[in-house]
Amino acid sequence: MHFELKSGEICAILGANGSGKSTFLRAILGLLPYYGSVQIFGHECRALSPLKRAKILSYVPQSQRIAFPFSLLEIVMMGAFSKSAFVYRASDTKKAFKALELLQIAHLASQKFATLSGGQQQLGLIARALVQDCPILLLDEPVSALDMSYTFRLLEILTTLRDKTILMTLHHPELCFIANKIAMIKDATLLCCGTPQDVLCESRIEQVYGVATQSVPLPNGGMYFCVKNGTEFAQALEN
Repeated sequence: MHFELKSGEICAILGANGSGKSTFLRAILGLLPYYGSVQIFGHECRALSPLKRAKILSYVPQSQRIAFPFSLLEIVMMGAFSKSAFVYRASDTKKAFKALELLQIAHLASQKFATLSGGQQQLGLIARALVQDCPILLLDEPVSALDMSYTFRLLEILTTLRDKTILMTLHHPELCFIANKIAMIKDATLLCCGTPQDVLCESRIEQVYGVATQSVPLPNGGMYFCVKNGTEFAQALEN
């Protein structure tokens, strides 16, 4: 696959389960080997040291199991480690609370991370990435555990981060309304990459997800795709 992002752009990666979306992000992070070239600011990604990469890339996984009884605040403050040499500063605490307040979970700061709901944990990991304050933000299905209210609030927040380049995986095309670009992946192959207007169409959705749909424009500029024949689709799933 080949595509590039400019500084400040938001790119959404769409694809069915198992298509390679998360694997792609993990390769950029240096967690998996890859063929070809992945360059960040002109530097080959695999050549970057872990510390250098941590100063460039913030990453939010789909979920993260924390074995130790850290509080939510402690988890969020870990985002400052790459720039603080494992020593908390007053400014780090202030930045952590600011991120928690932005995501409306500051009231949970003292609670143990492991006791929080899946959605609250996901917001905590996003807050940690904001504290890390890198120019590139990688988000792996950032709204998968969020309710409708928090989903749209988070998407709104992402549009305000104009100094960051954002690459995120999503399952639902209608959530791509904040993206400047959309990349569609199938079987670890890039099918297309372009503006939402160029990419989000019924033929592409069928190619990626294997289901015939009808597109419905949304007031926010997004596009929703309805199954054309729900009965036939249900029968196809049963078979």
